[in-house]
Amino acid sequence: MADVVSFPADRRTSCTISPYRAYRFAPDGSVSSTIPITAADDAEALERAYHLSDGARVELWARARFVAHVDPLNGPVATKIKLLEDEPTIEP
Repeated sequence: MADVVSFPADRRTSCTISPYRAYRFAPDGSVSSTIPITAADDAEALERAYHLSDGARVELWARARFVAHVDPLNGPVATKIKLLEDEPTIEP
């Protein structure tokens, strides 16, 4: 039986590129899609994940290792916080 099946001599060649996954989140916080990313390193995978965000929050993982959180490129950024008038305030 060993003569019929041939296995690659160098098993590391198929593992030189690490499998990454990008998880895209919906506005309600649930995972809306999972996208496999093929990249040689974290930097390359992160660059590809930025292009996948498309206005959504994305997390980049390499197997069970968290790599990065990718914010939407044009997402809103809070510059200040204002108390609402109907909220109670604490007097110092």
